[in-house]
Amino acid sequence: MVLTETKMILPFLSKTNIVNNISTLDKFVQSKKPIALKNEITLKDRYFNFVNTIQDVDVPYNNKDIHISFYDKVLQDKLLAIGMIDAEDLEDDAHIYPENEQYLIRENMNKALGLIKLLHPELHNLINTLVGTFLILKKDRFGGGSVSNILGLIWINPQPKWTVIDYAEAIYHEFIHQSIFVDDMVNCMFPDPNACAEDDALVTSTILKRKRPLDRSFHAAGVSIGIMHLYYLLNDKIKSKQFFEDLSVTLGEISQKTQYLGEQGIYTLKLMQQFVKEPNFDNITFSLNN
Repeated sequence: MVLTETKMILPFLSKTNIVNNISTLDKFVQSKKPIALKNEITLKDRYFNFVNTIQDVDVPYNNKDIHISFYDKVLQDKLLAIGMIDAEDLEDDAHIYPENEQYLIRENMNKALGLIKLLHPELHNLINTLVGTFLILKKDRFGGGSVSNILGLIWINPQPKWTVIDYAEAIYHEFIHQSIFVDDMVNCMFPDPNACAEDDALVTSTILKRKRPLDRSFHAAGVSIGIMHLYYLLNDKIKSKQFFEDLSVTLGEISQKTQYLGEQGIYTLKLMQQFVKEPNFDNITFSLNN
């Protein structure tokens, strides 16, 4: 499902592509687990019917908003099993925020989501579609993350100095990971993820500025564009340009290793390269609406 290049529409930041991907996944799973009939079946219902059919852990969701959870043993144990957190992180319940901090974090999460909705209502809708639960879990030196085998879950570990804008940045950041995971699942961006971690496939990450597996650095390149778009929406002229130099380095290195990319990965790479040459954040604002 390759999109037209006339507006340099990045697939992971395109409403059309995201909706089409969910429709493809929905068609796949309907034969295995038809969705229960009810008055109104939403796009989010269809997506999480797929997610909670193929994954070995259910991610809680509802259509109105995104769950903000400070303790979910099932999800926590899954993060532990895949190595996102370590057993020592859970000792003496050190991963659970005290109630007074939970209140503040919940307030800031909701304010950040409200800010995103104010800046771009359809971006907010897309985030709400792809994310079922924010799991707030404390771990030293980590701000959170997403993984492809727990779609619909975002782990957030807010830092003490975070502003509401920092919360919004973290949410947009992780949403892009979720979107790329889905695009990869449908359109095979990285045909062999294990090969992406080989020494010859390591690429400088735009965000961390060190060598990482190619697929992770590709994700970071996409994330950097989304973060700059957020600051563009906020009319922050400095931060809306903050990653261009490092992004150019990352994309240049990936372009020398396209044997690790599928057709959609190569297509998206070319669009990101075109974006660096001719930055147009209005195209991103448009594509998230259409």
